[in-house]
Formats: sequence, structure tokens, C-alpha cells
Amino acid sequence: MTVKSIVFKHINVYRVITALGLVAAVILVLAITAQMSGASPWAYYYGVKNFSEGKLVIDDQLHNQQVREAGRQGGILVQYVEVSNGRWAVEKAPGYIFYLVPFEWLGIPRWGNVLLAAGMVIVMYLLLKRLRDEETACIGSLLMLFTPIGLIMFNRAYMDTFASLAFLAMGGGLYFYYQLERNKYRPLTGSLMLFLAFLVIGWSVVTRQSNLLVAIILALHFAITRIVAFYKGERVRLTWEIPSVAAGAGIAMAVLMIYNNYVFGSPLDYGYNYTRFPVNFAYQYLGQVTADGQSLPLKIIIENLKSVPIPLIEGFPLLVIGIPGIGAVLYFKLFHKKDNPAGRWSSLRNELPWGTLLVMIGWFLSVYLLYMTYEFTAEYLRSDSSFFRYSRYYLPGLFPVGIVCSLIIARFPRKLSIPLMTAIIAAGVVLYYQVALNPRA
Repeated sequence: MTVKSIVFKHINVYRVITALGLVAAVILVLAITAQMSGASPWAYYYGVKNFSEGKLVIDDQLHNQQVREAGRQGGILVQYVEVSNGRWAVEKAPGYIFYLVPFEWLGIPRWGNVLLAAGMVIVMYLLLKRLRDEETACIGSLLMLFTPIGLIMFNRAYMDTFASLAFLAMGGGLYFYYQLERNKYRPLTGSLMLFLAFLVIGWSVVTRQSNLLVAIILALHFAITRIVAFYKGERVRLTWEIPSVAAGAGIAMAVLMIYNNYVFGSPLDYGYNYTRFPVNFAYQYLGQVTADGQSLPLKIIIENLKSVPIPLIEGFPLLVIGIPGIGAVLYFKLFHKKDNPAGRWSSLRNELPWGTLLVMIGWFLSVYLLYMTYEFTAEYLRSDSSFFRYSRYYLPGLFPVGIVCSLIIARFPRKLSIPLMTAIIAAGVVLYYQVALNPRA
């Protein structure tokens, strides 16, 4: 085998385009100073600073000093909360802060998101290559990188938003990939993949606790498929898989519970219980009414339905393709029992197995429906707030949308798919600059 044949075996045009896309996204992000507008970046900034010095809790003196420091830099530190007399802790979940600590020690905190982006792209590429082909994998990777809200939050090194997507996408994508390739792996290799997948899925929950809903859906899929496997007699493999999943998820949850117990005094307590901001969801107000007698949960939902959809489309243009795309996949799976050899669309029914498709629909709904009931976006944000302030909460739901959009766009003729991808990438870059160059956004 010649050197040339070896090179072309492992490098093709789609991998080159994907790699160049990743490099371009990193350059776009690092070329502009990390945005620190709003309250959250300052909480994460000082959280990382304090955690890197071993201070999970700070005293009054240090807290007051850091509040003044943030103010002198034009910032505001209001998301460190007093958990007891003279003891202050960051209200945010600790997963992303712990993750950034090594990068802080090395003096390169912004490279934390770079590593997450690279991991997310690799997993996305592998999964879509397995589902369809490398062209689709390239499309999906670029969509994940250049979706406007994703690129904007990639820049925000001191916020957990990009990480809340990346950890979930890496863990969930690796799990789906293992499911599709399960019979090709020896039990030890497969169990290591499952351990890593559920460790990262679990860490996404330690990073953003609302990701728990997606983690539960993935765990239910694992439980149901393994019960079926048990009754089919696959017991040897299960003795490797079940402990691996339990260990991966268990380590992440143990870290969170130990942290909560140390900082808040209970493994089930957490920072948002001490916040002064409206961060509840509508279901937490069931039975309550406003002063004029209107249902409070219904009011929150109605206000979100008024204010969120347009910012969502700006932040996630892929929804225009992704939501009808999910409908198309369901249509072909339900009503087209055989592939049409001459038609490129009917094969949609086979590319996403039923289990994978249902999990992705559940993943999408658990993010989008949950945050449509979020009090903060209904009550706190002003109508003139930038679109990203609304849409950033929905970023963990990008993965299933990206998968479906990739499978749809890959079927378009090149004379349509290439201009469409160019337009999507250009829109992402333009909207990114619109926000990133606005210091008040």
C-alpha cells in the first residue's frame, strides 16, 4: 500500500471541510474578546477563580471585594448567594466551573470551549457517518458549529451554555453510536464506551441540572433495550454493560451530591434555592393565580409564547428544516413500509431506528417544552432584549435538530444544498458578529 493510498484512505474532502470549519469557528470565536455582559459571566468568572484556589465557599470579606472588582470592570456580581451567615456560594451548577479549573490553572480558560467543540464535532461526525455517509457527517458538524446561538455561546467562555450542549451531545452521540455498532464490539470495549457516554451525560447534568430530563430519557432507553436483551438471552454482555452505565452516571451524580452537601448542607439542595431571581418553571406554580385571578402557570406559558418564538428562529434557523424534517421521518416510517430504490427520501425510514428517533424526539421536547414554561424568560427579560438572551436556554436541544436537518439537507441536490449550507453558515457568522461586537448584548 502506497503512502498516497494510505493518506486518501483516512483523509477525504468531507473530513477536510469539517476540520477547516472547526478551525474557522475557533478563529471567529477567539478573535473577539469573550463577552462578559450580563450577570452570569461574572458569576462563572469568579466561580472559576475561587474554585481554582480551592474555595467552594467564600466569606463576606472576599465576596464584597469581588463585587467591587466586578463593578470597577463594568460588570455585576449578583449570582453569588448567601447560603448561611457569612458564607457565599455561586448559585450555578458546578459542573462547568470544575471543568474549567484546569484551563484556568494553565492560563487558557477560553480553550475549554474549544476542546468541547472539537469533541462534539468528532462524535457528531462519527454518528452521522454511521447513520448515512460522510457528506451527511460533514453537513451535521458544520450545522452544530455555525448555528447562530451556538457560535455566540461558544464565545462566552464564562457561561455554561455551550458546555450544556457539548457534554450532552458528546455523551448522547456516543451512546447512539454504540447502540448502532453494539454487536461489533467486545464486551470490554463496549463497556468502556458506555461508561464514558454516561459519565459525560451525567456531567452535562452537573453542568446544567435541567439536562436531567434528557439524561432520564437516555437512561430509560438503555433500561428498556437491556430488559429486551435480557429476555433474548444476552446476559453475558449485560454483566459488562449495566455496571459500566451505573458507574459512569454514578460518578457524576456523586460529585454533584457531595458538592451540594458540602456547600449547602444537603445533597439535594442547590444554589437556585437561594437566588432572588425568578427561575422557577410554570409547573412549580400549579394552583396559584395572579392578583387578577389568572392562572399563574398559564400566564407564564402565554408570555413565553408571545416573546420566545421569533428569537428562537433567529437563534436556531435550523428549526425551519428540523421540525418538518422530524415529521417527514415519522411519515416515511409509518406509511412507507418499503424503500423505493429510485427515491432518496423513502430511505429516511431506515436511517433512524425507532428507538433512536423516539429518544431524539423526547430529547427535543424535553428541552423546548420545559423552557417554554420558564418564568425568567416570561417575566424578567424585556421585549427589546437580544434574541440570544431568550434562545440560549434551548441550546441543549440543538443535537436532535442537527441530526434530522443533516439527513434532510444531504438529500437535496448539490445546486440547492451547497447554497443552503453557505447561507446557513453566513447567517450564523453575521448574527454572531452582531452580538459579539455589541458590548451591551
